[in-house]
Amino acid sequence: MGASIGLWLVSLAIVVSVAWAATGDVLDDALEEGSRLVLQLAPQGEGAAGASREPRMEHGEVLKLRMYYQLVAPDGRVLLRGEDTPEKAFVPHARYKEKTSVWVEGELWRVYVRPGPRGITAQVAQPMEERLEMLEDMAEDLAWPALTLLALLGLLSWALIRRLLRPLEDAAMRIDAKSPHDLAPVQAHNPPRELQPILDALNALLARLATALDGERRFTADAAHELRTPLAALRMRVQLIERELKLPTTHLRQLRADLDRCTALVESLLALARLEPQAEGLVREAVDLNALLDGLSLPPNVRVERALAVPHLRAAPALLNSALRNLIDNAARYGRVGGRVRVETMQLPHGGIRLAVRDDGMGVPSEQRARLGERFFRVLGTGQTGNGLGLSIVARIAALHGATLHFEEGLEGRGLGAVLDFPAD
Repeated sequence: MGASIGLWLVSLAIVVSVAWAATGDVLDDALEEGSRLVLQLAPQGEGAAGASREPRMEHGEVLKLRMYYQLVAPDGRVLLRGEDTPEKAFVPHARYKEKTSVWVEGELWRVYVRPGPRGITAQVAQPMEERLEMLEDMAEDLAWPALTLLALLGLLSWALIRRLLRPLEDAAMRIDAKSPHDLAPVQAHNPPRELQPILDALNALLARLATALDGERRFTADAAHELRTPLAALRMRVQLIERELKLPTTHLRQLRADLDRCTALVESLLALARLEPQAEGLVREAVDLNALLDGLSLPPNVRVERALAVPHLRAAPALLNSALRNLIDNAARYGRVGGRVRVETMQLPHGGIRLAVRDDGMGVPSEQRARLGERFFRVLGTGQTGNGLGLSIVARIAALHGATLHFEEGLEGRGLGAVLDFPAD
């Protein structure tokens, strides 16, 4: 529309300038014809300035164009002039035919000079201001139709552009609605030819990405599943060796602890692999948190407290069980021996529910809390073994429920608090 308005202004200027030139030629021709009529009023002998008389055309019609005329003597005196015509000659000492523009009494005039007998000249003029008024009227007459057409052009352009961009907007909405785990092809409604190659390339990329992610998930699940059996067999053999052979048990206990750690790592990897495909369609139900906590095997080295202002939470029961178990185990592992762990819930202002597990242990420095949900990340210097996947599992379960996981202070300004904010149903 900006380009259209600019071109419209340029075209209007061209039309007005052409009309001004053409109108000027017509008016100059009228002045020339008027000078011929005025010259017929020339007195047969010299005299003083006479009274004004109307110049008439040959057929007796009064000249419709308003003109101001003078008969000027060779010495510059005005012998005869029309009504409201300046007393001073337009061109005092004219000798030849000419068209010119002059300033008389502070006003610009367009004058045609026609020489007559005995050096008398007929000078017919028109104020340039009247011509400009005609130009303004002409521009105004042209402007309103042009503005109307411009408005129609704008409306038509808006409608056509909206119609042409609707498939693009539809494709953008479909792409924006995709979740990180929805790698199905984008199906746009009636896409234009220019958009189809982009959609084809995007769908091909999504297909390659889906294949790669499926392969990665299958590999992780298969590897974790295959590792469980040999690790379990190896642990059993260590126990048999420990019972049957008279060997120092220190190394065997360490070996058994290492095997337990490997087994826990494999179990965590298998849990993550099983969670990855569950991007959509979780079956949620109202979970009784008290009953869920009663069914957990709570660690014996801490005191687990409950502050459940909201006793029920809509979630997938198995996933919520896994998340709570990991959070409580993590709090017990890195908290104080004989310390406290509190599971609490509360209603959020926007209608969601907050589930938090807090301990009173050493805590985690604030600059490292943002990394706690990363896979295989562990805070150094705790003296505890682990695989760094427990909180990753919790973060994945939170994402599947549309919840957010963040970390803050624990109990009484110490320790760590793992907070899950579930959205409103």
